[in-house]
Amino acid sequence: MKIYKSKILVIIIILFILGCAEINNKNNFSKIINTKNNIDSSKIELIVERGAFHYDKFVLLDTTITFYPSSNKFDEKYDKYNHILKKNISKQKRNELINYIIDNGFFKMKDEYHNQTSCNSPLIVTFKLGDKTKKIVSDDFERDCPELLKYIENQIVILHNKNLERIFLPG
Repeated sequence: MKIYKSKILVIIIILFILGCAEINNKNNFSKIINTKNNIDSSKIELIVERGAFHYDKFVLLDTTITFYPSSNKFDEKYDKYNHILKKNISKQKRNELINYIIDNGFFKMKDEYHNQTSCNSPLIVTFKLGDKTKKIVSDDFERDCPELLKYIENQIVILHNKNLERIFLPG
């Protein structure tokens, strides 16, 4: 009887340790995102690079989204695409975007999404969260591009609030 109780106690202790380890794994992001949904901004970077006629990028660091234009200058009509532009956003808006990206499985996605057509316009999203970094390349921002990448690009443009949407220029 004493041996039986000892075995049960050992099993309970092992299950307790495994349970704590599982909780710790699930809370890896809790060091970055706390219960108030505040994010440790020193551990986050989001980069959205757009190809084809643009070859520009948006970089989110802390609460600042910076637009970096292409080295190719646009016509005066599109002059706003020729300058580096910064925009501050609220922590709440930043946190909503970051939480959405995490909740919708960014880190579980494939690294590349290919398209079998010509005249593609690439979309590249790089997301750094703590010690994890993932870069996803889609050959085309419209065709065979995951909805999450389209959402990220769209939200970054909206949050930047300078109306730097994709434009289709004669090529």
